Amino acid sequence: MRNISNLLISLALVISFSFAAVAKEEYSSSQIKKYKNGIFEVVTLKLEDNTVYKEEFPHKLIPFHLRNDKYHSLGTAFLLQDNTFVSAAHVFNIGYKSQLSDNFAVRDSKGNIFKITNVEKYSNYRDLIQFSVAGDTSAYHEFKIADAYEEGDVIYAAGNAHGEGVIFRKGTLTSFTYEPIDGEWKNIRFSAAASPGNSGGPLLNLAGEVVGIVTMKSSSENLNYAFPIKEFMAFSSERAEFFESQMGEVESTKTLIYSWNFQADLPADIMALRKIAEKSFYDRFESGRTAFVAKYATDIFPKHENIQKYLMNQSNSENFSIIDINGNGEWLLFEPGEQKEVKIDNKQSMWFSSSDKMIGGYQFFMEKPADIGLQAFIKNKKNILDTFLTSIKWNMTIAATPVYIMSYGEPVYEDNYTDNYGRLWQVAAWHDQYTDRGIMIYCLPMPQGIVCDFISAPTSSLEMQKKNYRVNLHRIMLSYTAKLGEWKEFLQLPKEMIPTFLQDAKLEVSEDRVEFDVGAFSGTMKKMKLSEDSNFYVAVEISPENTDKLVVGYISFRPNIYEDGVYSISKLYDLKNNASDSYSDFWQKFTTGTSPYNFELINEGKTINKYMNLGANDKSPKLVGKKNDDRGYLATCTLQSEVELAEFTSACDAFINGLH
Repeated sequence: MRNISNLLISLALVISFSFAAVAKEEYSSSQIKKYKNGIFEVVTLKLEDNTVYKEEFPHKLIPFHLRNDKYHSLGTAFLLQDNTFVSAAHVFNIGYKSQLSDNFAVRDSKGNIFKITNVEKYSNYRDLIQFSVAGDTSAYHEFKIADAYEEGDVIYAAGNAHGEGVIFRKGTLTSFTYEPIDGEWKNIRFSAAASPGNSGGPLLNLAGEVVGIVTMKSSSENLNYAFPIKEFMAFSSERAEFFESQMGEVESTKTLIYSWNFQADLPADIMALRKIAEKSFYDRFESGRTAFVAKYATDIFPKHENIQKYLMNQSNSENFSIIDINGNGEWLLFEPGEQKEVKIDNKQSMWFSSSDKMIGGYQFFMEKPADIGLQAFIKNKKNILDTFLTSIKWNMTIAATPVYIMSYGEPVYEDNYTDNYGRLWQVAAWHDQYTDRGIMIYCLPMPQGIVCDFISAPTSSLEMQKKNYRVNLHRIMLSYTAKLGEWKEFLQLPKEMIPTFLQDAKLEVSEDRVEFDVGAFSGTMKKMKLSEDSNFYVAVEISPENTDKLVVGYISFRPNIYEDGVYSISKLYDLKNNASDSYSDFWQKFTTGTSPYNFELINEGKTINKYMNLGANDKSPKLVGKKNDDRGYLATCTLQSEVELAEFTSACDAFINGLH
């Protein structure tokens, strides 16, 4: 009996010691309450939403605590001492523009707000920030720094998970791993769960001391990362450190990766620090572009060795298209995808498409309303964007439900920019306060209305998009088509709104008579059934002799848009060694006046055609000028085969003889 009693006593002691050991590895209720009193939520005031929605905004689809909070929850911070807090740098993203950045604060569990004032330590490379706040924090728990920590230690990750209040989650310090860029320090890996909102919270040991700052969640496994508190304490408080290793320029198969390194004196007001960091970041973007051009000038447009082949045989499009190189080293005009027409009303339409080569997500051409003048229409950017948004049913998703947007209100930014070709781009930008995104359109006036590229991007990258667009304008091409009456209104716009190559253009329309002078082409057209409702197309090309200059490379008249009749002139070049077999055959026939380029009647079934080399036939001396073996002008008449032969011959002769 004594032996059994001794055994039972021994077992009881072992069990009690085991429970004691377990108890020491768990936070008590009093500990959690104590530590929670030193952990705060990083917040910023919600902005007034100026967006106009098609229907009332579905607030009830948003969780109660989010829709009724006047603040956005960004992450977590913890109190170190005397109004001094620590968090993760990416919670604030100083250096990157945001609509939500003007009123950073921390909030305790009871809703008390402390406005953030000065930044005392900052490194986005190390993902750390130390800052001070206005107000008295003496009643809150101040965390101590752990002297030592090692693999296998029990830890707690504390933070404002999902913006729903501070929670503590237990785990293990599993390992230390080198930071991925230069291996300057070893980050802590831990097994405690971490959620969005935990960033910036403390990683604590069993004594409630800070081991690290929670910074990142692993995407592939349940192991998360913290910046070691020893590294934080050793980091200098004299200079803020900004670093971005993956900035880059990509164009025409060439890539240049560069980094951004910037430092600023501390302590500094948080908003003042943000402004100088933003300027440095965008300046680095511009200098990166300069370095890219310096390195690859002869590999990109327009100095690439193969560019002349394209310039002497250019394509054209009535919507924004971009010149780029393909995988075979050939330069081409990449046009947008299939265009979709939207009827705005009985007298106004819009066509839109998408191209992965363009900067924006959509390209659209919008006719002006019949009751508004062209200049007034072009200037009203709000109306243009509102019409586009409603036409394509632009929306965002809330709880898997589309919420349709009708307007972002008046632009927050408007500008005009003249590119090196002399085209005046109309630029406007809007803020989407709900999503912290920006909307921007880059537009060119057209005789019928306006053509725009539509960009939607995070606010932080909108400034880069502006700069990126400007450096690519020389590759964006647009040709012009409209009724003759619409052309007259277009050419009467203020001179600065008309592209340089069309500023001296003249167009007069009277009864069955059209006088025109556009680029190198001019003439007097009679007896061709032309009227203000007839279509006039102007194809725009880059001059092979001067790549900073746009020229008119082709024109055509279509007397009746409902018929297949077209009168056109195009400028052609001898491509020499760059010519394909088919083009060489064409050029030989064209320059020698061999059929079908001898002005004979060519019946091609549905149409009758006549082709003429103007220079070879001593026509249009003003246009052709001196005989030049490397270029020529092709005049073409195309009419429906149902037209009487005499009528066809008369109209075509009138066209040819009317050219100056």
